[in-house]
Amino acid sequence: MTDQTHYEVIIVGGGLTGVMMALALSYGGYGSAAAPAIALVDRAPAHSKSPDSASSTSKTASGDHRTTTIHAAGKTMLETLGVWPLIGDMATPITRIKIANGAPRQGGLARRQRPEFSLDWHDADQPMAYVVANDQLLDALYMVMATRPIAHITDAEVTSFDGAGDFARLQFANRPDLSCPLVVACDGAKSKLRDYAGIRSLAEPHRQTAIVANLTLERDHANIAYQRFLPSGPLALMPHGPFRASLVWTLPKADADHFMALDEAGFATVLLTAFGETLGGLQLDGPRLDWPLKPTISRQMTGSHLILAGDASHAIHPLAGQGYNLALGDAAVLADCLARASARGLGADHRSVETDYLAGRKFEVTAMTAMTSGLNQLMSFQPAIAKITGAGMGLVNVGPIKSFFQKSAMGGHLARANLLEGRLPT
Repeated sequence: MTDQTHYEVIIVGGGLTGVMMALALSYGGYGSAAAPAIALVDRAPAHSKSPDSASSTSKTASGDHRTTTIHAAGKTMLETLGVWPLIGDMATPITRIKIANGAPRQGGLARRQRPEFSLDWHDADQPMAYVVANDQLLDALYMVMATRPIAHITDAEVTSFDGAGDFARLQFANRPDLSCPLVVACDGAKSKLRDYAGIRSLAEPHRQTAIVANLTLERDHANIAYQRFLPSGPLALMPHGPFRASLVWTLPKADADHFMALDEAGFATVLLTAFGETLGGLQLDGPRLDWPLKPTISRQMTGSHLILAGDASHAIHPLAGQGYNLALGDAAVLADCLARASARGLGADHRSVETDYLAGRKFEVTAMTAMTSGLNQLMSFQPAIAKITGAGMGLVNVGPIKSFFQKSAMGGHLARANLLEGRLPT
């Protein structure tokens, strides 16, 4: 049985990417408040918030202690969508980025002669990026989504996708099928929609695990984000509140397992040894999470009646903190593509939507994937070569590549779209 409700676009995935995508596409020119053309399919059940809340839907109970880094253009996009006012006071700005290569130097003349973090950049006019808590961001997205003409279909897990006919067809285990011209897969790096569509992906082997945690700091971070490239993998500390930081530490699997088994004091000791004393003592503030890393990129970004977005299309290495920013770019570009098609009286599955989306996304996604995976491969798995040739920090510090990282940190240069520039899609 097929649900006769007509949607122009169905987004699959109720996480940070899916909800943000639904919000962006709700400005794509299709549907109305009385007849929503955008639907979000969420496998999780709806959660009721407290009676004094502004929304009837929440993800507060998720227990997600992670953070997300949003570049300046992404902040502009979330402002335009009405999300940023709900989280701006809780976001921590990044005004400077400092990068070091190798283990901390232990005093002596060498340490006094040159700075510990040899690569340092900032923007004089505005913060380069912001760090926000995942649970706060997700709640804000859901609160704003409740004000938009978006159908939210909860407790619905897709069991089959068929894009061979005139419409895409989604099947579910416990509800009627849905059909629509276009499905957007926002269901993560292990995307079932991608598999159902027969789109192959290229995944790196699981050789590294990221340890993610929140920390308290002895010294103020001064809104500086730190990245240290160690032989075992990159270690990043992102400012997240006064005297607090978010840790993402990439390690070989065995090392990560060993460090996860340490008690809090033991872990703080090995972390301080690895990062150095720039911020004084480092203490855990909450649980540690381990995250198997398998950077994955799809061979295709689109299929018949299907567009892949976020990690379903490109799950990159976290060393640059750009994963969600790529998803923001996906949504901003696709919203423009749909707005142009709608203005011409065309359906969401018109060929121009796919071709324009690919033209708008291929460069940034390919460049960021190559840069993050390539740099991690060089620094983590070929550290001797990087040291001998000077390729590690030398590559990052030369003009074109340094400029690439600076522009990526700010956003809005490698991908152009109305939402990233503070305008609604046209």
